[in-house]
Amino acid sequence: MYSFDDLAAKFGVSVKTIRRRMNENGIKPVDKDGKTLLFDDHALAVLQDVIQTKQSKHEAVVNAGLANIKKSSNTPAESVQVQEGLEQLENATHTLAGDEYAKAIANQVAEMLKSDTSVNKAISLLTVAVNRGRIIDQQHDELVAEIRRLDDKVDSLYDRLLHNMRNFNYRKMAKINAEEFMKMTSKHKGKVSGQASKQVKKKEKGGWSR
Repeated sequence: MYSFDDLAAKFGVSVKTIRRRMNENGIKPVDKDGKTLLFDDHALAVLQDVIQTKQSKHEAVVNAGLANIKKSSNTPAESVQVQEGLEQLENATHTLAGDEYAKAIANQVAEMLKSDTSVNKAISLLTVAVNRGRIIDQQHDELVAEIRRLDDKVDSLYDRLLHNMRNFNYRKMAKINAEEFMKMTSKHKGKVSGQASKQVKKKEKGGWSR
């Protein structure tokens, strides 16, 4: 199990960064030690993917920026547009899925700038990708919020169940069940007795008829 401090030390970042990355990607604790939240190996693996992908996304954006600088056929205005698009792309996403998408786009833009492809195509791609990256993150955030809402609902139902179980009067219920059982037994005995009495009367009538 790992605490926030353990994870921060493992990845060489601040606890604040760890908390932010976990919140962005819906990573939840699996246990508690007093007030200390604890995370398992699965959370560690997801967090590692998140941090590595964010770093590789940044590197991809930097490489695309270098390709933009080296592309001599660009006008100053075009170079500025590409750079602004790359900066927006890097800042547009914060989830693992969004960062993976942004990284792929940055790599694609770098290849376009290194080739004879028109710079306007790279600019158009960046414009569309920024919007798509935001949509990916928004959908992820909505999904995480819904999962948390359902988790809270389940926790609330579980707490209520435990409360009811603790406050349930088993002795009273046992007494009620015993009383109901006695009533049913008494009714059954009465019914059986009545049927036996009828049979006796029938036999008596039959005897008189002979």
